[in-house]
Amino acid sequence: MEFMLQKMRSFFVDYNWDDITQNDLELQITKILHQIGVPAHIKGYSYLRCAIITAINDAEAIGMVTKILYPTVARSYNTTAQRVERAIRHAIEVAWERGDMAILDMFFGNTVQRFRGRPTNSEFIAMIADYLKLKNRNITF
Repeated sequence: MEFMLQKMRSFFVDYNWDDITQNDLELQITKILHQIGVPAHIKGYSYLRCAIITAINDAEAIGMVTKILYPTVARSYNTTAQRVERAIRHAIEVAWERGDMAILDMFFGNTVQRFRGRPTNSEFIAMIADYLKLKNRNITF
């Protein structure tokens, strides 16, 4: 019996729980992007996921998308900030044209003006990041 308790203690002490919460966060973002209608085969999909994670981990990044957010994502994918910005914009456009309006309305509601069309890149990223921060308030990433 003591042997089993010792094994269980070592499991909980040695296990890296940060990996689980980070993986859980990525799964939540993936699920949201699928629900919204962002196709997984376009580059902007991966860039969006990385940008949302960055925005969750660094609140300042969403206020400085061209100085911090896009360059951070670009370094991760060995590309330029301009290509990241364009690919994210394209992914949002595709989701806005083909996605389920009920789901889009659930996430963005009245924050996006209907006559103006889709949200900006920073609005899109900020809304999803904020949603996930509130949903996972008690989990540290």
